[in-house]
Amino acid sequence: MSNTATASPIRQFAGGRVVYPLAATVAAVIVWLTAHSALDIDLKAKASGGDIQEIGLPLVIGVTLLVGFAAWGVVALLDRKSSSARTWWTLIASAVFVLSLLGPAGSGQGGSAKVALLCMHLVVALVLIPGFARTARKD
Repeated sequence: MSNTATASPIRQFAGGRVVYPLAATVAAVIVWLTAHSALDIDLKAKASGGDIQEIGLPLVIGVTLLVGFAAWGVVALLDRKSSSARTWWTLIASAVFVLSLLGPAGSGQGGSAKVALLCMHLVVALVLIPGFARTARKD
């Protein structure tokens, strides 16, 4: 019998990477609530085809969770395929973050909406990039 204790799969899941998509979603929701409710900013952006889309709370939650779990998948893939997973994750995620800023910068309706949407992108990146980097395989 071995003296080394191993964590159960549920504990590894709950205490590991799952926290980052959830924390990023909470951070985005806080920015949305602050902008929408506290500052009374009308969060709208130009969608494809020129239509104006309301950026509501369900959209913020859904997109942030989708991005967070997709990021988790990328980190998991990099862990399996690269001995430099942390470096690759940081480079890829930083590039995606910078590109993501083009969306709100170009399509946000009004200066306040653009700033609020950019802040949402920023807080999500500030949670996901260093969080997943911390768990990725070291170089």
